[in-house]
Amino acid sequence: MSAAAPAAAVDCLVLASHPDGKPLAQVEAPRGTFAIAYVHSVTRTPVDERYRVERGGIVQTRLRFEQHGPGLPTEADAGGTWTRDGDAYVVTMARELGEIAMRVHADQKWRLVVDGDPRAVDLAQWGNRAIALSARAGACLTGPTGSGAR
Repeated sequence: MSAAAPAAAVDCLVLASHPDGKPLAQVEAPRGTFAIAYVHSVTRTPVDERYRVERGGIVQTRLRFEQHGPGLPTEADAGGTWTRDGDAYVVTMARELGEIAMRVHADQKWRLVVDGDPRAVDLAQWGNRAIALSARAGACLTGPTGSGAR
């Protein structure tokens, strides 16, 4: 009799209304890596933020943008890098975050993209509002708050 193969690691990304914490949706991230993409509110150019789930928390690993604007870095964190990639700036880091709070607006095309899944989650589907994103190790729960948001 052979031992069963261990289950693949899966992390759960939890979306909630901010600041009240009302559950909106859960999205599984089988590889534990994901991106948040949007159009910057001032420069109107694309921004791509990369993250990974680590020990039940979120770590920001990269930020790519075309033009400087409010809220975007002007230099790398200690241990990070600041480079040019064609017409874009790429900043790498290992910034540990408990949760990500963001104000989404439909005209900025806010999207959550889980690596390996072609279906992006429209973060403005609940209206123009503040949303919190957190993570926990393990598969997402089932039930009313366990639905995907695609």
